[in-house]
Amino acid sequence: MPFADILGQDRAVSRLRLAWRDGRLPQAYCFFGPPGVGKRATALALAQAVNCLAGPAPASGSVAADACGTCAACRKIAGGLHPDVTQVGPAGKTVITIDQVREVAARAALRAYEGRTKVFILDPAELMQEPAANAILKTLEEPVGASLFILVTAAPSALLPTILSRCQAVRFDPLSQGPLRDILMRRGRTPEEAAAAAALAGGSAERALALDVEEARQHRDRIVREVWGALGSLASVLERAEELAPDRARLEAALEVLASFSRDLAVARLGGATASLVHADRRADVARLAAGYSMGAILGAYEAQAEAQRALVRNANPRFTAERMLLRMRRAVEEGQEGGHASRGAR
Repeated sequence: MPFADILGQDRAVSRLRLAWRDGRLPQAYCFFGPPGVGKRATALALAQAVNCLAGPAPASGSVAADACGTCAACRKIAGGLHPDVTQVGPAGKTVITIDQVREVAARAALRAYEGRTKVFILDPAELMQEPAANAILKTLEEPVGASLFILVTAAPSALLPTILSRCQAVRFDPLSQGPLRDILMRRGRTPEEAAAAAALAGGSAERALALDVEEARQHRDRIVREVWGALGSLASVLERAEELAPDRARLEAALEVLASFSRDLAVARLGGATASLVHADRRADVARLAAGYSMGAILGAYEAQAEAQRALVRNANPRFTAERMLLRMRRAVEEGQEGGHASRGAR
């Protein structure tokens, strides 16, 4: 998959293309961002670019310089068969071990077998055991040969700061609905199926591909109904916080739903019946709930949700984060409510 086939990550891809074109690739990158947004695919696209046998050379001056995707090297990399491109994942689906990293270090010390650059992709890098992390740090501190290391992670804060300091960081954002729909249709979904899954996937192609749309819709409706419905009672707020945050992953998923729904509430207040909504299948519910609150209340609720998302990135306690978010939402609603709908929620 060359750079041209990476959808929805134009900023990251452009940066990598320019670095390759100008001969400024560092020894190590850290690709970070949410799961399922194209980090590994982009790592493989970069591996193809630096080893392509037929693509344009970096010195060609073309901003769109890319691998051809069809030569023997590109096909081997896409199939996981190129001897100079190594993907390292958790052994036994638990951790990346020191033995795996020692093997990487040993291979990095050798000359490339048939390509120009040896590429090592560690994914997910945050699952390196501490001895493995120290071993990769030593390898990055003492570079040998023509090697490129790409650490792929959804949790950069879990990596050693000394490792991050030796990598150029490239951020990958959640995918917008347009690229998500295109990815899904490439995988055989109808336009209607793709649109429905894209609206519920929280910007992740991986999640969209695995999604049961009807089940996801029911989950979304329950979360929105219960959270907005709890804001009229302090006891209900505390009870809902406990249910939202049994673990970090559950709360992250709930926050994606709540933030996108609050975005729709704000858009509906501004654009009325013609507004472009993420959750277009619930247009009537969005309009009804939006009519019950001032724009200030809606924006206050959204900011509470966005702050909770930022707090989780900083490894905040999920239960405390959920309580703080709901209390801030309750305060925003009390200060800006119009029409007394705080206890009804979206049905």
